[in-house]
Amino acid sequence: MEVIKKSNEFKLASGGKKFVTPSFIFLKHKFGDKRGSNPKVGYTASKKIGSSVHRNKAKRRMRSVIAEVFIDYAKQDTNYVMIARKAILNYPYESLKSDLENLCKKI
Repeated sequence: MEVIKKSNEFKLASGGKKFVTPSFIFLKHKFGDKRGSNPKVGYTASKKIGSSVHRNKAKRRMRSVIAEVFIDYAKQDTNYVMIARKAILNYPYESLKSDLENLCKKI
């Protein structure tokens, strides 16, 4: 799965569907035209999360959960963005996984 790195791709995702959990916000943007592109995932942790150490920890946890759970649910021609919330730092990892699994079933 590819990673979103350009800000315009992040902005596109903000116009799609939004799913909120206690530890993260998940955005989904499906392209109208069939580009045949692989799904892309972006990770965001703002300064509200804390210092760079905390932001990096949040992004590592999000990457890990995506690699374990979401890889089977990702769809073609779709960008996904995962935005960390402050609770992600103290949230149990198993709860993170279950939140994402429940969310994947809704998508």
